[in-house]
Amino acid sequence: MLSIRPTDRVLEIGSGNRPRKRSNVLCDREVTDNTERAGGQNLVIDERPFIVADGQQLPFREKSFDYVITSHILEHVEDPRRFTNELMRVARAGYIETPSEISELLFGWPFHRWIVRLDGNTLVLRRRAADSPFGEYFHNAYARDLLFAEFIDTHVDEFYVRYEWHDTISLRIEEGNDRSVRLNRGVQKISTVTPLRMAGVSVILVAVRMLLRIVRHLRKFR
Repeated sequence: MLSIRPTDRVLEIGSGNRPRKRSNVLCDREVTDNTERAGGQNLVIDERPFIVADGQQLPFREKSFDYVITSHILEHVEDPRRFTNELMRVARAGYIETPSEISELLFGWPFHRWIVRLDGNTLVLRRRAADSPFGEYFHNAYARDLLFAEFIDTHVDEFYVRYEWHDTISLRIEEGNDRSVRLNRGVQKISTVTPLRMAGVSVILVAVRMLLRIVRHLRKFR
């Protein structure tokens, strides 16, 4: 999905514990605090240039980079508009990835400030209003059940927002306390699931996990 040319100079903001191989320059705000880092794992610093900086105030000149990658960072920031303006200032194009609304509902990360979805080619953000009703249930399932993890990872359009931009980032922030959950259906189509219907969704997901367990046990007897 990433339209990076071989000659492009690439910046990665929030490189964390898994910096991408294609990134030329790494940048992260936290060096020792792993509270909001994936799995609480330590920061990785290798031979590439590494800059300690906040993505909302980057120490780079305008259009210093051809491409900027920021994966699972937008949902953390205090001021999304300031953050995306900085991305557009320092780079000509880039890639943004976040959890989808259904991911936030099922998994829930208490340190995330924003819930993100796609509306056509626009990133839509609204403030996170509540913790996941499932606690650590799906986190544990993902960690312990390889088939369930594979199910999540292969349904990227449902569980992740992936947004590549050129020149301009289209961003909209919604106000209010609407707790309906929008499911990404590919890039263009979005359906709404109200809180009253989420019990049914949770039953389906538990059933899927049980089915995956059955398949795993059947494989042992092949």
